[in-house]
Amino acid sequence: MLFNSIPYLFLFAFTYLIYWNIPQKGRKPLLVVSSLLFYAYFSFPFLFHFLLVILINYAFSEWMFRKKEKGETFDSVLYTIVVLNVINLAFFKYFYFITDSLYGLTGYPSFKEISGSWSIFLPLAISFYTFQIIAVQVDIYRGVIEKRMSTVDYFLFILFFPQLIAGPIMRSQDFLPQLDNPTIDEDRMKKGIFLIIGGLFKKVIIAENIAPIIAPLYMDPAKYDSFSIFFSVLAFGIQVYCDFSGYTDMARGSANLLGYEIPENFQGPFLSQSFRELWSRWHITLSSWLRDYIYIPLGGSKGSIFRSNLNSFITMCLGGLWHGANWAFVIWGAYLGALIWIERSLYLHRGKKKFIPDTFPMAGFIRTIVIFIIFTFSGVFFRAAARGSESLNVAYEIFKGVLTLRNTGDTLSRVDELPTFIALGLMFNWFQYSPFVYEKLKPYQNILLPILSVVILLLLGIFGDGGQDFIYFQF
Repeated sequence: MLFNSIPYLFLFAFTYLIYWNIPQKGRKPLLVVSSLLFYAYFSFPFLFHFLLVILINYAFSEWMFRKKEKGETFDSVLYTIVVLNVINLAFFKYFYFITDSLYGLTGYPSFKEISGSWSIFLPLAISFYTFQIIAVQVDIYRGVIEKRMSTVDYFLFILFFPQLIAGPIMRSQDFLPQLDNPTIDEDRMKKGIFLIIGGLFKKVIIAENIAPIIAPLYMDPAKYDSFSIFFSVLAFGIQVYCDFSGYTDMARGSANLLGYEIPENFQGPFLSQSFRELWSRWHITLSSWLRDYIYIPLGGSKGSIFRSNLNSFITMCLGGLWHGANWAFVIWGAYLGALIWIERSLYLHRGKKKFIPDTFPMAGFIRTIVIFIIFTFSGVFFRAAARGSESLNVAYEIFKGVLTLRNTGDTLSRVDELPTFIALGLMFNWFQYSPFVYEKLKPYQNILLPILSVVILLLLGIFGDGGQDFIYFQF
């Protein structure tokens, strides 16, 4: 049930109309039911697995609270439930990756036989809800969550359908305080509608039109010239941003219309002037989760510069692995981790040194362009992962095609359209990076909303193809 689909429109409209016309005590159960229907639409069998996961975690949460009230230690309870959640994620998402990697390392045929004899399907949203559930357990242990949650509150926090499939990864402090007092006013409604309209534009008009243009390149990169490869790499960075940021905007807009605020996931990352800044503005809820639950427990920035950089590098590699069971994702994380390591080692992120000095003409603009290009080339591994065992060969051919500056080979069909889509994606980055733009538009909301709504509907009719899955649904 995609946000840009008729079934979602019906589900949301049905929920919205009932939600604001029943007493407060009935609203949370209604949202739980709507969320269950939302997930069941994607995968009815895995709904039972998901409910079992939530029930087990709820039981462990209650167990920790009981021990806490008695003054007993409950370290073992936390470790047990975290391990159980990791095992659940590892079995469904990394089983084939682990067995195939072991076969590649050892050559033992038994690993290949095990991999070939099992058929394991990936539950939808398992990476997202696993991280969110683990955060709840750790926050109870740390005392961030001080009071017990009711069963309905617990289920709603995990299941809340606007963010269920691809985040944002919510934390207890993001959502729980709002549960008993959802509020809606004219400003929040307008903001919600603006977010949904903007998200639809990013997803349907930009991301879904880039995808078919660059797809042939990743099937046979050696066939194309450097010009096509270069712009395809930049365009894929924009595609991922518009696809995922568009999803997040629609999730936030839907939540706004139900009276809730959920976290922002992107803040104009492609206008950053350092890799550290870019990562802090890209998939914010994941990067903050990795910081709080992996980087800091590893030691964070304590100790030597080397140890701090190593902690950051390990965290980024694990972040890459979280995205998918493929070595290409691990290399993607390592690529970004190495960039941050180099930058931190040179103190670039502190402003003590800049690879392009401020005295240089248009220094800030050039820094932004360089950071954008280097970052988007990490996406080569991200996109190539879709080729499975061929992913690293595909990535190699793409880098080779760019570095050799070859002008022979085919030019991608419609490659001339990519600069326009890239510019549109960067325009949305500017809106996020500079919030004053939204404030400037506020006085004209009553005029802009109906106009933009009609324009989006027309564009959906012209450019929409019925809706493609969001990229992050696979995670």
